[in-house]
Amino acid sequence: RGRSHLHSVLRVVVLKVFVLGTMAALGAPEEPKDVTANELKELERVFDFLCDFAPKNKLNNLLKPKLERKQKILSYQKNPEAVKLVDDTGRELSDDLIDAELQRLEEEISDIEGQINTIKSKPDKKIKPKDLQEALAFLGKRSSKR
Repeated sequence: RGRSHLHSVLRVVVLKVFVLGTMAALGAPEEPKDVTANELKELERVFDFLCDFAPKNKLNNLLKPKLERKQKILSYQKNPEAVKLVDDTGRELSDDLIDAELQRLEEEISDIEGQINTIKSKPDKKIKPKDLQEALAFLGKRSSKR
């Protein structure tokens, strides 16, 4: 399930909310609609995804390069001849420096994942305009603040 699936589910949710809101604004009687278990599951998934999306996305963007570097170090440890690890200046790293960097990365990754889990477990889940704006940008749809 990628961005396209999320995008189509989000489009359906927005369309349903728009139609129901328009009907209510026009004074049309609101008919209760049955929601299937699968639709409910998808709505909950999208809601959880969109709640506090902006801070979660910021942390995920910090996390991604750290996870990639950790994977490169682990690949190096499995096969040192095939993978070269260099520092910012281009020099190869010693095994001690690699171990220290791996330790540091694991601590940073754990800290960021803890922050993300704290955000996810907040009891007062809300979708803010900034969350929607960032989610649309994440899906490749730029939007204005209006």
